[in-house]
Amino acid sequence: MGRYSYSNRRTVEDCKTITTMFLNEHNYFDGDVRRGGMNWSRNGEETGSIGYEVSTIGSNEYIRFQYTQTDRNTDEKTKLDYKARLTWTPCNFGGRRWWFVCPLVIDGRTCNRRVGSLHLASGKYFGCRHCYNLTYRSSQESHQYDSLYRRLGITARQAKMLFQNPFC
Repeated sequence: MGRYSYSNRRTVEDCKTITTMFLNEHNYFDGDVRRGGMNWSRNGEETGSIGYEVSTIGSNEYIRFQYTQTDRNTDEKTKLDYKARLTWTPCNFGGRRWWFVCPLVIDGRTCNRRVGSLHLASGKYFGCRHCYNLTYRSSQESHQYDSLYRRLGITARQAKMLFQNPFC
């Protein structure tokens, strides 16, 4: 699925994404160096793959991304190999909650935002949704009729009440 016509912002769902939840479910945060990979597909066709290394030893906690990106205009391939820092916060009932530290540099400043997901959107590198100005598809869908309601002179709340009980 592509973007909706009422918004030109890309969505998180349109991007390749890696989450700390996925890494945690697959035991990558066990105090060692672990290597793995991930594939993405759309309609049964592979659209990308990545290799990564997660280190949670001592104070040098990181995820290292390794992948090749192909420029769609020139078919030029670029090998990428870089790290993003990992950090954690304590949970209320014990354990740790792991986070990525966004590695993107925007306007000469490193983002350094603590996030649970990194996305590969319009750039070469994984970064947070804030740096890529991404939105969620559900957020776009929930506001798709707002301009119609304004033209009708009603609020979204009034429209909801009207369509829930149209015969009152």
